[in-house]
Amino acid sequence: MPISPLSPPPAQRPRRRPARAHGPSVTLAFAVLAGVLGALVGSFGNVVVYRLPRRESIVFPGSHCPACNHRLGPLELVPVLSFLALRGRCRACGSRISWRYPIVETLMAALFVALVLRWPPIGAGASALPLMVVLAMLLMAAIIDLDHFILPDVLTLPALALAVAGSLLYTPGLGLPGPRAALAGAAAGAGILLLINRLGALVLRRFADTRERLWPIGLDQANLAALGGALAGWEIGLALGAASLLVNLVARRTVRLPEGPLYGLWLVALVLSTTSFTVPPAAALGGSVIAAGTLAVVGAFYWWLRDAIASDATPEGQDDAEDEPVAMGFGDVKLAAVLGALLGWEAFLVGLLLAVTLGAVGGIVGRLFGGDRVVPFGPALLVGGVLALFVGHDIVAWYLALLGVA
Repeated sequence: MPISPLSPPPAQRPRRRPARAHGPSVTLAFAVLAGVLGALVGSFGNVVVYRLPRRESIVFPGSHCPACNHRLGPLELVPVLSFLALRGRCRACGSRISWRYPIVETLMAALFVALVLRWPPIGAGASALPLMVVLAMLLMAAIIDLDHFILPDVLTLPALALAVAGSLLYTPGLGLPGPRAALAGAAAGAGILLLINRLGALVLRRFADTRERLWPIGLDQANLAALGGALAGWEIGLALGAASLLVNLVARRTVRLPEGPLYGLWLVALVLSTTSFTVPPAAALGGSVIAAGTLAVVGAFYWWLRDAIASDATPEGQDDAEDEPVAMGFGDVKLAAVLGALLGWEAFLVGLLLAVTLGAVGGIVGRLFGGDRVVPFGPALLVGGVLALFVGHDIVAWYLALLGVA
């Protein structure tokens, strides 16, 4: 077996044998602590999931029964155990308590334990810590998406910033992306789903232009970045998107190219990439995805911060586009950016493939059993991303081996 990059030099091994002998027991202790922490975070997550969509404070008032407002005591707040001891009912009024509460607490605990076992503190350092924080936020967002068909920016965008910053804590050689790979993965994840969002919506609108007119930055800049990236690589794509933003600021209005003709040019640019007139196909497609994703993320942060400062729930210029058909919500684009930052672009592609497969199978099974409820893509995307976090690089290595690529 080859020596791991984390292994000490051979001369140091005899002195470290006693510590290594206690490694499994120490890892088990960390796993138990992670499970307890995960259950507590899951308990808090239930509060966030219930209150955040209702625009209620997640801090005040304290936890209480939604039926009778009975204030829960410390013994009624023990994750999972309190639910079992109370037999799923409020101690004061006897109202039923949803099974979702212990399920979320158990899921969060299991996720934290799995992360610590996969990246134990002894050897992996603090690598698991940012993964815990980010995935906890994404799990809350996915549950809200199931209930309300929305992925809140207040969860996904801070999670994106934490995912990129957390890459600084990863121990090298453990299959986790470094800062540059995290940034590239975030841009690629956002860009792939953005192109699905725009091209799918364009088809659903029968190639009519969108009525959305955001100023100073919106999807127009991401569209132009996609075109520039397809023509000459991601650097030119970013420059074209930035130039469009500057033109908007100077003109004090939205100056744009309709989406139909623009994406027609985009397809022409991709075809030309197969010739010697422009960049190679991989650079064209990759440049288009990365440039568009970067502008989409920048725009998402701008509108989130702008709305938080201005207390305006709807960005100016978006009202007219609210009833337009969409192939995929823009919240999924932001979620994909977070997963891309956690996984890197290669493992993200695996996660996306798994998510599409899970979504398709889940939809078919639901139809077979008579269900007609629409399930958003966000939860499937998160499950696919978590699976890719643990086995994505193994799947990529297996696939490359099939192709005979070293």
